[in-house]
Amino acid sequence: MKRLRLAIWGRYARFLAHEFRWPVSVFLAIVLGGGLLVHLTYTLESLDYVRSCYGVFLLIFMQPELRFPDEALLRVLWFVIPVVGLGAVADSVVRLGYFIFSRKQNLQEWQIMEASAMRDHYIVIGVGKVGYRILLELNVLRLVAVGVDRKTESHLIAEIMELGIPFVRGDARLKKTLENANVARARAIILATDDDLANIDAALTAREIRPDIRVVLRLFDDTLADRVANVFKMPAISTSQTAVPAFIAAATGRSVYQSIRIENQDLHLADIDVAAGSRLAGRPVSDLLSQYDLSVVLLRRGGKSDVNPEAQTVLQTGDKIVVLGPVARIADFEAAGRTT
Repeated sequence: MKRLRLAIWGRYARFLAHEFRWPVSVFLAIVLGGGLLVHLTYTLESLDYVRSCYGVFLLIFMQPELRFPDEALLRVLWFVIPVVGLGAVADSVVRLGYFIFSRKQNLQEWQIMEASAMRDHYIVIGVGKVGYRILLELNVLRLVAVGVDRKTESHLIAEIMELGIPFVRGDARLKKTLENANVARARAIILATDDDLANIDAALTAREIRPDIRVVLRLFDDTLADRVANVFKMPAISTSQTAVPAFIAAATGRSVYQSIRIENQDLHLADIDVAAGSRLAGRPVSDLLSQYDLSVVLLRRGGKSDVNPEAQTVLQTGDKIVVLGPVARIADFEAAGRTT
């Protein structure tokens, strides 16, 4: 993570060098070019090139070391150089001050500059409850991300900015907004707003800018999600499908944590108690895989949790296990585990 932050600060330096290239170029041209002209034409005293450049440098700041020249061209320059030079310096100082102020105040200009410095990052469109949680999880995984939303005032947006996650304000359906989020250098874009059409529109805009970018869509319509996934080759997650296990769990008393779709197959995570008198007590974890095609991903016993327990681990009364597999297999397993 430290190396990543150093890389980002290095890109900031290049970004600032690009932003200040014209005023710096003008300043150097005045000092070096004016110094050469003074070195070649100044007659009141003999000057080497370095001292001539130094004399022009002081002249910019209205502190001339050299006497006023007799040459007409140099007399004109004696008046022009301070005006142009101070203008270049003032422009640089104002720009730098504004960037520092923008950084401290989290202004949009700094957020865009921070996003422009990123590479292989994730763009999350829609910083609502879903987008906010996605950004938090990406941050926990130490993955660089940028949030995008049309809203400006939200405690969720304020929280992600406090975590150091850049936020770009704008409509993701517009090219300019996605360009501000640096979609051309992003690894993937996640469309997580509550508007299906807006998500699809923004996804197509992202593909127009970057044809090979990975796009993940949040859609409410199941049929639309399947069609988008097949036609546009974009993973589409239906909110209603992912919510179904939670509703069933609440109604039946089961604890289904999450639904996962892998290779067009729906898998579910559920926790199951090994109650007193349960047929599961005394059986090894390997039986679950061989008989029910279920994987035990966590065993909780005596207040301690064992992630991916060994196959030979024997289940005991009072254990709680978290299994992963098809919901029909989970139902069969629950039935087998009922008390005698």
